Parts: sequence; C-alpha cells; structure tokens
Amino acid sequence: MERQTIQAERIKSALTNTEFATSGGRATFMLLVSGQGVFVSDEIERDVIGPCIIWAPTGWSTRITLAAGTRGFLIRIPERILGRALPTDLISAHVRQVVSRRIFLSELPKPMMESLVGLFNKVETETHDMEPGAETVLLHCVSLLLIEIWRAAAPPLQATAPPPHRISDNFFNLVELHLQNHWTVGEYASRIGVSRDRLNEAVRRAIGIPPHQHIQRRLVEEAKALLVTTNLQVAEIGYKLGFDDAAYFTRFFRRHEKLAPSQFRRTFTPIWRSRSEEVSFAEWP
Repeated sequence: MERQTIQAERIKSALTNTEFATSGGRATFMLLVSGQGVFVSDEIERDVIGPCIIWAPTGWSTRITLAAGTRGFLIRIPERILGRALPTDLISAHVRQVVSRRIFLSELPKPMMESLVGLFNKVETETHDMEPGAETVLLHCVSLLLIEIWRAAAPPLQATAPPPHRISDNFFNLVELHLQNHWTVGEYASRIGVSRDRLNEAVRRAIGIPPHQHIQRRLVEEAKALLVTTNLQVAEIGYKLGFDDAAYFTRFFRRHEKLAPSQFRRTFTPIWRSRSEEVSFAEWP
C-alpha cells in the first residue's frame, strides 16, 4: 500500500552504489549536492551529476541509482499532499504546469541551494518530531519547494533575441508572477531582454492585444474572481491586487466593467453560486 506521508531522507556517503525507487503514487524530489548516478523513469534514462535537482511528478515510477560517495537529499511526496500544497494564488497554473513534468536542473545558484537545503532540514525535523501543527508546516514547506522548482525551471534570459513565441510566453509567465507589483510594460521588456516595441509586437501577434491591455485584463479577471468567491472587503481586494488606494481600485474596476466592485458582487455572486460548472470570469460581461 502506498504510504500517505512525506518521507525525507539524507543521501550519505556509502562504499557501494545506492538505489532509491518510488512508485507512481508519489512525486520525487532529489537534490544531489555532489556525486553522480543514473535516473530511470519509464522510457527515460539519464545520467545525473551533482549539484543538480531532479523532480519526477506523480504518475511515473522512478529508480535512481547513485554512485558511492554521492551526497544529497530525497523527499517523496504523496499525490494527496502534493495536490493540497500547490499554490492557489496567481501563480498556481504556472507552478502546476512546471511540476507536472520531469525536471533535471544543474548549475544551481548558491542561494537556491541554501534555500533547498533549509527546506529539507525543516521537512526532516517536522516529519521526525511530529509536533502539533506539523502537517500544516509540512504543507507550507512542500508549497515553497514547488515554487523553488518552478523558479529554477523558468527559462533564463537569452543573450540573443528570442523568437516571438518565446517572448510572449515569458511575458505571460512574468505577468502571473508580478501582476500585483504593477510593473510597466517597459519593466517587463527589460526583464525579458527585449525592447518595448518588440514585446508589443510579440504579444499582439500571440493574443491580438498589446501588453498593457493584457495586464489590465488579468487584473480585472482576478478582481472579479475575488469579488464573487471571497468575503473580502472591496478595499482588501484592491490591496491584495497591489492597489495602494481603494478608491483608485474602484475607479479602475468601474472604468473596465461599467459597474462599481460592490455592484458587480451583488449582481454576479448569485449567478456564480448557482452554477455547478467552472466559471470563466474572462467571458463575463
């Protein structure tokens, strides 16, 4: 029977090869600090050399054979816990997309290595001591781990000009991450490593509207969702979406929807509650 608890295990120096196996019901995270081995998962077989990250999502049986002297950490995460730990905010879809595939990452920056080691230490302590609230702490640790994996797997800035589809994809990913920061189009272009005009051209080609319009559309979509699915005050929703002034948030929303946020909530919350299927707020009036 598949174990339904998180397992944290240190990979210590040994005189012979060591093998770790996981069935498809659990995701596997491995941080190799040093050493090497072979990763096998279904049709995939790959040599791995530390320092590196290995991530295998649920659904694939994995076998990792490590050479003598290899050091690192291993965390096995049941699917039930993984689902509960996935972020539920603006970056949720992007994190979910990244961690649904197998990942091999090398040349890890030192701060990231230190952060991952710290997370492992916390998971190891909580699973061993099982103090009150341990399950909640572990869920938060796994959530942070998934975000670290997502950040590490994000496409790096390129020295040469990337193709239009890569520019637009990077822009959409960054918008989900920094929507609440209210970056300007110029800031997005600088982060991606292209000119503002080139970003504008790529985004228009991808979705038919300019970058600033996509940013505003996403803010409105998130505001609609929060208005009908939460009990947050209008001012709290504005602050959550990065607006410093609640009155400005109300004007922004009214400008796009022709309704004040409170009016929108009164009108559409009953409709949302009466529907059993998922509502696409982007398609609402």
